[in-house]
Amino acid sequence: MTETEAEVFVTDDTVELREILRVEPLDRDLFRALPVHYDGRPLFGGQIAAQCLLACGATVPGVRPPHSLHGYFLRRGDSARPVVYRVDRDRDGRSYSARRVVALQDGEVLFSMAASFRVRTDGAELDGEPPAPMPPPDECRPIPSGLPLEARVDEWPNRTQFFPTRFHIRPMGGLPPGDVLVHAAALTYMSDFSAGLPKLLAGEVLGPSLDHALWFHDVPKWDGWLRVDYEPGTAGGKRGWYSGAIRDEAGRRIASLAQEMVYRDDDSATTDSAATPG
Repeated sequence: MTETEAEVFVTDDTVELREILRVEPLDRDLFRALPVHYDGRPLFGGQIAAQCLLACGATVPGVRPPHSLHGYFLRRGDSARPVVYRVDRDRDGRSYSARRVVALQDGEVLFSMAASFRVRTDGAELDGEPPAPMPPPDECRPIPSGLPLEARVDEWPNRTQFFPTRFHIRPMGGLPPGDVLVHAAALTYMSDFSAGLPKLLAGEVLGPSLDHALWFHDVPKWDGWLRVDYEPGTAGGKRGWYSGAIRDEAGRRIASLAQEMVYRDDDSATTDSAATPG
């Protein structure tokens, strides 16, 4: 999400996340999402990615939770208008299903994504170093998210901006219990909240997202607070890349993300005004 996008968004407590995470079938491999906002705000990149995943998952046979996705933001969308999702079924193997999907308005592609689904298998769980200590959510202060998400931080970033790089977060209104695809879509929606580049880019203005990737390390489940930690990666040529870890309340990493964004100097023009902010 860009700083401009954050200013446009106004929290609407009447819209819960579960209301956004809906797509309706129109025909084989063709879906539509109806608008939930009518106030002229830009279409949130996490919403497009989440609905793309829902459309893909609706075409997958059996019980195959998603394990990864990679998408590209191509054009800015209008949140007051429906979005059509067209899915291509690349392959259904014994264990994996591969899908591609595009999000469309006016016949133009806003976002394209590849997603992979896999039959659940058991195996040893290994993780890297644990994150730095952070107070529990009830000891942290709430921050405005502008989305149907409740976020809390223990410290605000070191300059006036919208981008906390470590925070607790949960969906407003909860999610349907046991619906793995909806929980995965909710994590996808949330994974585009905030950004990890402010630690690296002092004095720069973040612009549109270019591409976004997410990996689910187990069957997606979001029943309470999650902790998100972003780490700056690298920047150059007015493009910056960062990664992030999503952990449950027990500290177990349940998903990882990576994103690339455009940035600019305070006094320079936006490099690509047509791209959809993520």
